[in-house]
Amino acid sequence: MSSDHNQRIGFERYGKIAPGREEYRISRESKVQPKEVRITDAITQLLETRKVRQVYSVIGGGKEATVLLGEDPEGKLVCAKVFRFYTSTNRKRLKGTKHLLHSDMAMIAARQEYWNLHAMVKQTSVPKPIALLENIVLMEFISENPSNPMIPAPLIRDVDLTSFNPEEILYSAIDILAQVFLKSQMIHGDFSEHNLMIQTHSGKLFTMDVSQSVEYNSKTFVNTPVRIRIDRAVKMLEIDIKNINQFFRRIYRISIDPEEVKEEIISELPQHLKDFLAEKTMNVYPGELVAHESFLGKGQHRNDLVVKRRRRVRQAPKR
Repeated sequence: MSSDHNQRIGFERYGKIAPGREEYRISRESKVQPKEVRITDAITQLLETRKVRQVYSVIGGGKEATVLLGEDPEGKLVCAKVFRFYTSTNRKRLKGTKHLLHSDMAMIAARQEYWNLHAMVKQTSVPKPIALLENIVLMEFISENPSNPMIPAPLIRDVDLTSFNPEEILYSAIDILAQVFLKSQMIHGDFSEHNLMIQTHSGKLFTMDVSQSVEYNSKTFVNTPVRIRIDRAVKMLEIDIKNINQFFRRIYRISIDPEEVKEEIISELPQHLKDFLAEKTMNVYPGELVAHESFLGKGQHRNDLVVKRRRRVRQAPKR
């Protein structure tokens, strides 16, 4: 995921060009910083929405969030993804963004997850989003087997795929990636064995963790606050293909040609996008010669911190 996009996902209320942004930042920094979200607090929030009748247990978690299993008023199982405020991912996204707080970034990530699921659910296999509550996303629960409805579907890294057909599972994973790219016009951005679930009774795959996913621009071919350029999207698509291919090659000794798969997916793009990709042969373009303001702001912010703490100018790292 490009750093400039991460700095700009919060335009509207939190963006650098938003009206009254500086006054809003000062007022927020003057308040008490939020503590890390606790499971008990998240459960209380969920119960108060009345969209969850009961919360059973923690069923998973990663570097960004914790996942809870619950039950809605109709008795249907649902899961809640609770984004934490203080994570390594948030620290990376917050570099150079003095106008954002940890709580804001967690809410932005939750909002990205919710709306990205909305964009993908009609096109491919992802959990259906149900509700958004600040830093919590409520979504459909994917069970392992109808006979064990409360056991979540495992990740493909935790399952011996030889009981299925590893080659067919690989093709199914590539098919999901192609549907996200072609039908949803998005890039997953973190497609690997860590973000693919499988239902053991049917062998059906589901992808998840789409808070970092982003749309590509299919009309103007430029970077915007919410979309990336199509040629950059193709490079990220190739990385996603290589990541999932590396897993199957390492574990099951089967592989595909990432370049061939990428070209096959690109061949299904609209003609105007293919024409643009074919014409774009230069390595450097005038629009990319000037460093983006988010990069300049990050460097200046680091220098200011060093001067403030050590009372001396920060030395540039040796390369």
